[in-house]
Amino acid sequence: MIEAGTIEDRRQLGFGGRLLVHDLEAEALYYDLRAPLDVAKHLDVNDHRRDFILKTVYQAISVVDFRPGNPRRFADSLAAASAVAARIYEAADTEIAPHITVTGHTHIDVAWLWRIRETRQKMARSMATALHLMAEYPEYHFMYNQGLLLDYLEEDYPILFEGIRQQQQAGNFEIEGALWLEPDANITSGESLVRHVLRGVRYHLEKFGVRPRVLWLPDTFGYSAAIPQIMKLAGLSVFVTHKMSWSDTNRMPNEVFFWQGIDGTQAPTYFLTTQPADSTSIGTTYCPDLKASHVMGTWRRYAQKETNDELFLVYGFGDGGGGPTREMLEHIRRMERGIPGCPRVSQGFMGPALDRIVKRMHETPGDYPVWVGELYLEFHRGTFTSVAKVKRNNRRAEAMLRELEMLASLAWFSADVDYPAAELAALWDIALLNQFHDILPGSSIGLVYDDSDNDYAGFFGRAEALRRSLATHLAGEGEALIVNPFAQAVAGLVEVCSDKPLSLAGRGSQAVISADGTRSQIVPVEPVPGLGAAQIEIGTAAEQAVGFGGLSVASDSLENEYLRAGFDACGRLVVLIDKETGRECLSGVANRLQAFRDLPEQFDAWDIDRTFEDQVFEIDGLVSVEIAETGPYRAALRFEWTYETSRIVQVVSLAAGSRVLEFDTFIDWHEKNTLVKAAFPLAMRTTQSDAEIQFGHVSRPTHANTSWDQARFESPMHRWASLAEPGFGVAFLNDCKYGYDARDTTLRLTLLRSPTYPWPEADQGNTGSAMGSCRIAVSKVLLFRWRLKHSTIP
Repeated sequence: MIEAGTIEDRRQLGFGGRLLVHDLEAEALYYDLRAPLDVAKHLDVNDHRRDFILKTVYQAISVVDFRPGNPRRFADSLAAASAVAARIYEAADTEIAPHITVTGHTHIDVAWLWRIRETRQKMARSMATALHLMAEYPEYHFMYNQGLLLDYLEEDYPILFEGIRQQQQAGNFEIEGALWLEPDANITSGESLVRHVLRGVRYHLEKFGVRPRVLWLPDTFGYSAAIPQIMKLAGLSVFVTHKMSWSDTNRMPNEVFFWQGIDGTQAPTYFLTTQPADSTSIGTTYCPDLKASHVMGTWRRYAQKETNDELFLVYGFGDGGGGPTREMLEHIRRMERGIPGCPRVSQGFMGPALDRIVKRMHETPGDYPVWVGELYLEFHRGTFTSVAKVKRNNRRAEAMLRELEMLASLAWFSADVDYPAAELAALWDIALLNQFHDILPGSSIGLVYDDSDNDYAGFFGRAEALRRSLATHLAGEGEALIVNPFAQAVAGLVEVCSDKPLSLAGRGSQAVISADGTRSQIVPVEPVPGLGAAQIEIGTAAEQAVGFGGLSVASDSLENEYLRAGFDACGRLVVLIDKETGRECLSGVANRLQAFRDLPEQFDAWDIDRTFEDQVFEIDGLVSVEIAETGPYRAALRFEWTYETSRIVQVVSLAAGSRVLEFDTFIDWHEKNTLVKAAFPLAMRTTQSDAEIQFGHVSRPTHANTSWDQARFESPMHRWASLAEPGFGVAFLNDCKYGYDARDTTLRLTLLRSPTYPWPEADQGNTGSAMGSCRIAVSKVLLFRWRLKHSTIP
């Protein structure tokens, strides 16, 4: 059966067919000669092995009788030619050859240029092919890793799934790779990465009795420095990728090394080095159409030949699945027999091959270097920002899952409520699925994001119902439950999604407005313990809202007892004074909205090129400014700009007693191939920025001294990034942004991109709910909080 799928509404191709005779003897001779011929092509012209192979191939071809009309005569000549060709495989190599273990594999993107429903068929076709080849080639070894797609296969094609189990038990099919699926590793939170490991390991144990030891992430767009400690705590022995070879500026100096994370943990790391032997680039692959050229290229590309002579590679068509073919297996059979000039090849499994390499690393650790910090991919920098709504949904989902698990634990402990394990597991499955490394980065087609939107709509509906159900066990009638999912006690303003005045614990509310026009109420609350909750009496008849004093607002300024912020005629921030020290925090115009022409050379949704700053346009067409809130708890200004055919609204607010300046942003965007940033030049002395990552933070240079510094012109962050000097600093807190850059003492938040491939409508229209907020908070450490749409529900 032939299946064809397309993402377009026009005819893509047609099919035709004809019957041919499959001559096994002719095919065998073809590969007997083709495989060594590939080796000879890539040997030096003065290498005697090249001359020997070419001469023998010519002699064998000369024996074949190609005259038609006599099949027996043709078959006899094939047998005679095969005897000539056998001299190649009988010859001893005159040099010591390295050893390369090869494993069949297919990389299947859970979604990309196709929807998940098509991926399920890709998985079925790929596994059917693998099982069919195992029947024809008993020596064939194949590895697969993603538990999610194996789970789909069991649902859709149980007979195929059972065939995999039988081949796994027979020793031909390897289950390895600890992750549930292959997620993005920059944006995904630390807790989510842990859940990918837990879900994947549990699945492989339950279904196959296998405890994976490899963190297999060949195609993800850079790797967080938190990964080594996650590996150690999860009992994983080695990290494997190839993607770092795609960097556009610098080549990683080593392929086998210890990777040291932010807590000092060191994880053995292996980079695949497979590439054609005549490649002139540093790029490698994890899905080659395997021939001798790739085996020779694997060894040539490897930089540490003096320490290790055993390498590993996977082969087989990938991205859209498919896997190895008969042609690849026929080439491997010839290389296993031995071809002078080609590394020794044996079929085997990934796990044991890597175990041998890791064992040598631990035996002689001094022979292997240590790489400290993140594995920053100098490529695909746009994936921190593309398709803002999926980033927003991811952040909300991760935060809600933490809150739900904490609530469920409180309800179990305090009210003897059964822990909703099944409901939470189902919600986690939705979150993990949408963290796949072409969904969360924003590099898929529009139909994928239609599916993602539906997933998240279901997620938030079910999560809200569960949250309310759990809260009823912890708060009585007429009470609001204020939940603090963080480790430290927190006090401040609670935002209530209501357009009517109310009171909490006897304090009246203040009406506030968001940039998208949503109206709600805010009320101050006393500190709530870390990982705890407080029951607070709620009233509908609002008491008088009483503030704390010191709060003032004018059309060009906001001020409280700690901060004074001033704005120019274009609505930009031009003054930000820490009143305790009298220090001006800015060195120029801040909250400076800038649009950049964004037309990367290669991969539209993936890349931001270094040349993006060649054309920059100021977004300074202020349409209106108005005083939106006057207190008593918070004062705010509402700014509105237009840019070309787009509209940007910000509500900039300052709460009484707070060191936080908040920017709530709504954007109705209609431009394409445009990148938008908000720039904040700061008056301080520093040469590095800090940014949150999973379970910690990393420091990055803000200068461009080296090619490595120059290539890091866009970086990932999680909830904050900061610039600081001893005793003073500025931090930018956000609720859904992941990309930023910092040069000298200017930090720029990347708000949105609008690529046109592979989704022409990416980031178009009302992106307000995906813009959220940023907060800039000021004290001895100053913080800006960008609020790109956030609410707290009592």
